[in-house]
Amino acid sequence: MSVVTLFVESQTVRTERRFPRTTPISELHTRLEAIVGIQPTSQQLTITDPASSSPIPVTSTTLLTIPDYSVLHVTSTCSTSINFEDVSQVEKYEMQDTTYDAMSNTVRAFKRRHNMGRFADNASAMSIDNEDEFVEEAQNINVGQRCEVAWPGSELARRGCVRFVGKTQFRQGYWIGVEYDEPVGKNNGTVDGTVYFECAPLHGSFVRPDKVTVGDFPEDDFGSDLEEM
Repeated sequence: MSVVTLFVESQTVRTERRFPRTTPISELHTRLEAIVGIQPTSQQLTITDPASSSPIPVTSTTLLTIPDYSVLHVTSTCSTSINFEDVSQVEKYEMQDTTYDAMSNTVRAFKRRHNMGRFADNASAMSIDNEDEFVEEAQNINVGQRCEVAWPGSELARRGCVRFVGKTQFRQGYWIGVEYDEPVGKNNGTVDGTVYFECAPLHGSFVRPDKVTVGDFPEDDFGSDLEEM
C-alpha cells in the first residue's frame, strides 16, 4: 500500500506522520483530531510542499497528489479556541500570600511546625498559635541568662545570651530573643522594623521557649586549644 509522509503542524503540535495515499480527506480530518486536538468540523487544512514556500488549501479528495515530506498545516476556524501553550489565555486561581500563610495543611505550615528550612529558628508549632502560647515555658527564662538553643535535626546546640522574653508583633505567643555567640542568627534583634533588642548583624534570632535551655553555658573558646607559634 502506498503511503505519504507528512509533517503535521498546528499551533501547538509539530509531528511527522505517515498516511495511506488513498485516505479520504474526510477521514483525514478525523485522524487529525487525535493529533492536534481540533474538531474535524473546525479544521482548516493547507499544504506546503517541499518545492514551494507558500501554503495552498487542500482541495483534493485524497492524498494521492500530495508530495512526500510536505507540511500539512491544521488551523482552527473556531474563534473561541484556546492556545494552551500560552498560559496568559488560561484562567488561573491566584491565592494571596497571607491566605496561604494562614492555612494549616500546606508545605509551608509543615515546615514551620517541624522547624525546617527557613523556619529552623521559628515556631516549634503553630497548632495552638494563641496569645498565651508557651507562657509557662517562658516564665522560667530571664533576660541576661546564658542559654543553649536546640538545633533542629542535630545534637548540636547554639550558645548565646537571652536578650528578650515576651510577646512580639510578628506572631502570637511568647518568644525568646537570643544573641548568639557566633554569627549563626537571622537578624540583629530587629524584625519588620520593630527593635526588640540590639546585637551585631546575624547574631540575633527569635525562638520558642521550649527550644531554650538556660544555665551555666560559657562562651566557647575556640582558640584555647591552638598551639602557640
